[in-house]
Amino acid sequence: MKQKIFVNGTFLSPSEAKISTLETGFLFGYGLFETMRSYEGFIFKLSEHIERLTLSAQFFKIPLPFSKKDIAKMVQKTLIVNNLNNAYIKIILSGGEYTGELSKPSQKSNLIIIAKPFTSYPDIYYTQGVSATFSTIRRNPSSPIYTHKTLNFLENLLAKREAEEKKFQEALFLNTKGYLAEGCTTNIFLIKKEKVITPSLDSGILPGITREVVLNLCRLLGLSHEERKVKLEELYKAEEAFLTNSLREILPLTRIDSHIIGRKGKVGEITRTLMEEYKKLTKS
Repeated sequence: MKQKIFVNGTFLSPSEAKISTLETGFLFGYGLFETMRSYEGFIFKLSEHIERLTLSAQFFKIPLPFSKKDIAKMVQKTLIVNNLNNAYIKIILSGGEYTGELSKPSQKSNLIIIAKPFTSYPDIYYTQGVSATFSTIRRNPSSPIYTHKTLNFLENLLAKREAEEKKFQEALFLNTKGYLAEGCTTNIFLIKKEKVITPSLDSGILPGITREVVLNLCRLLGLSHEERKVKLEELYKAEEAFLTNSLREILPLTRIDSHIIGRKGKVGEITRTLMEEYKKLTKS
């Protein structure tokens, strides 16, 4: 069955799914996106993703061409049309055609939904952990860009490329004040004296959906947890660390550059517990 892409209310083949070269998402990165997973047809945290998209659209003054309820229906229909159960799903909201004035956004945006079969990470990443290195790029915590999932993604791409060229799976960012921020596609957590710690939103990070799921799991499990500014040396001294992402879920982080995290770089007990509990939620 050939792939169908949702474009502004119509399902089209990839060759038919086109937008104008004057589109501001293309010209300026003026747009937003959300990525999520479906598990046997169940789209995990769909309403939360749409809510984040809506809030960001309001912030950037990008009109939503459909209601939140209709977007949810269209995401579900995109799965059905493509005959998918376990899928990668991406919603793109782009700012519309350039009006000729940067300060005057278009009143007609573009909404695109793409779904395709999900390709899992190798099992070894979950059983033995992944490695990361620090990007040479710094996050500016005063910039509003990092707290939204925008199409302006070049900085993340450069950091990811930099890491992979050095044979690491992820790139981590410090902010301009020297505190830990996030990964280029992930949020980061560390565990110290059995307390789960993650950088606060004012560190210049995305309010990740999976990040919030983990914080809620900590509350439900009675795990001590904290959101705050995190010094770099705290990560090096952590007993455990892990990364979160809606597609990759919870990824144990066992090495940063040449530094081994925790006990001989093995996946820790709290990380394992959170991974198991997260998996249960995806089967609801």
